[in-house]
Formats: sequence, C-alpha cells, structure tokens
Amino acid sequence: MPDETVSAQDSGDLIAEVDRSREAAARLLEALAQRIGATPVVRSAAGGMHRAARYVHAHSVKDILSGIEKAARRRPVISIAVAMVAGFLVGRAIRSR
Repeated sequence: MPDETVSAQDSGDLIAEVDRSREAAARLLEALAQRIGATPVVRSAAGGMHRAARYVHAHSVKDILSGIEKAARRRPVISIAVAMVAGFLVGRAIRSR
C-alpha cells in the first residue's frame, strides 16, 4: 500500500502553485467586477469583487487561508451556506461542459 501522506515538499509545491495563481484570480475578479458593475442592481456585488481582487492580490496564500478560517469560525452557518452555494455552482459549471 503506497504512503498517502503529503510530504512537506509536496505541500510546499502545492502552495507555490496556488500562490502563482493568485495574480490570475485577482485579474479575473477585477474583470468580473467591471462587467457586472455597469448594472445598478449588482453594483454592490461588483464592489465586493473589487475588494476581493485587491485582497487576493495583496495577500499570500497562507494569509488568505487564515482569513477564511477566521471567518468560518466567527460565522459557521454563513460559511456552510457559502460553501454549499459555491459547491453547487462549481458542480453546475463542471456538468455543463
């Protein structure tokens, strides 16, 4: 049976890869915010996306994960609801391809 533990090297490689993706994620959030910001009804959502893009751009992966963990501890019900909605949307996006 192969050893299924994640080595420190593998963990470091994963964090480095995610860290490289931060710039692309920040650019995507900015582009989405600009597109939906033109509609008055969703202007506040666009503002939230702008803030999220700036946060992703300015913080390391460890900082982002720490922030998510703190938010989940402060508001567990909201965190579960957000996770469910995100999972549903990702599932629909994957299934539609």
